[in-house]
Amino acid sequence: MTSDTILICGGAGYIGSALTSRILKETNYKVKVFDQLLYGGDSLYPFFNYLDRFKFIQGDLRTFDLGGLLDNVDYVVNLAALVGEPICKKFPKETQEINFDANIKLAKKAEEKGIDRYVFTSTCSNYGLSVGDKMLDENAKLDPISLYAETKVNSEKMLLEQLPKLQTTVLRCATAYGLASRVRFDLILHEFIRDAWTKMKIYVYGAESWRPIVHVDDIARAILLIIKNSNKLNKKDVYNVGSNDQNFQKMHLAELVANRLKTNIEITTTKKDPRNYRVLFDKVAQELKFETLHKPVETIDQIAYALESGLIDDRVLFESVNVSK
Repeated sequence: MTSDTILICGGAGYIGSALTSRILKETNYKVKVFDQLLYGGDSLYPFFNYLDRFKFIQGDLRTFDLGGLLDNVDYVVNLAALVGEPICKKFPKETQEINFDANIKLAKKAEEKGIDRYVFTSTCSNYGLSVGDKMLDENAKLDPISLYAETKVNSEKMLLEQLPKLQTTVLRCATAYGLASRVRFDLILHEFIRDAWTKMKIYVYGAESWRPIVHVDDIARAILLIIKNSNKLNKKDVYNVGSNDQNFQKMHLAELVANRLKTNIEITTTKKDPRNYRVLFDKVAQELKFETLHKPVETIDQIAYALESGLIDDRVLFESVNVSK
C-alpha cells in the first residue's frame, strides 16, 4: 500500500521537528522536510532512522523550484516563517518575502498541482488588542499590531479568499512552549524561565495582558489531526489551537515560573503591552475532538532541570540569526 506524502516546509524548526517526529513515529505517512536551515539541522538527525519514509531537502522557498518540490506530495504544512516581533522588525524585507510572498507562491503552486490540503500555521497574535476579558473566537476581528502578525493576516486572507480550488486549513496557534528537538527562548514562558535562571529577575511587559499558550507537541497533534481528517473538513476553515484553561495573564505566568523554581526571584513590571488577547478554543475541541495534553508547569520543571544539568548553554539561551542575503 502506498503511503501519502506530507511536505513540511520549515520542518527542521521548533514546531516542524516536533511534527515530523510525531508523524514518523505514529503513522505510515511519508515525510518530505524542506528547510533553509537558518538555525541548523541538528533536529533532523533522529529522523535518519526512517529513511524509507523520510526525505530532507535544503532550500529557500523564495528561490526554489516549487513545482519539483511538490511532485508526489499529497499534503502541505507550511511552517516556514520568520517568527516573532524582534526578528521581523530587524529584517522587515525578508519577513515580507518569506512569511507572505513565498507562502502565497507555494500555495498557488499547490493549487495548480491539486494538493489534497494546505495547512497554514498562523497565530493568535492576529487578534492584537481586545478590550476587557472577552474571549475571542475565530470570527473575532483581526487587529495585527506587529509586522509578523500582519504577514500572517495577509496570508490568511489570500489563502481563504483568492485560491478557490485549494483546500485550506488555517491554524491560529497560541504562543508555543515546551521542549523539542530545537529549543527556542524567544517565547514568553521560556523567556521568563531563562531570565529567572540567568538574572534572578523576570521582566513582565504588560502584567495584566492576556496570552494563550500551548505546548509544541499539542500543536503537532492538531496539525496531524487536520491531515488525518482532511476528507471530513470544510474546504476552507480556520481553527484556534490551544485550550481555554491556558489563557494566562502575563503576571500569573511569571509568578508560576518564580514559584516552581523555588528561589528568590524578583518580578519587575514595565510599560503596558499593546497586545492583549484572551482566546476561545471551543471550535477545535468540538469539531475535531482536540484537547491539549500538556501543562506549563511540566515545561518549567523540564527546562529548569536541563539548565541545572548544563544541557542548555548560552548559545541556545541567547540565540540569534542573520537572515539577510
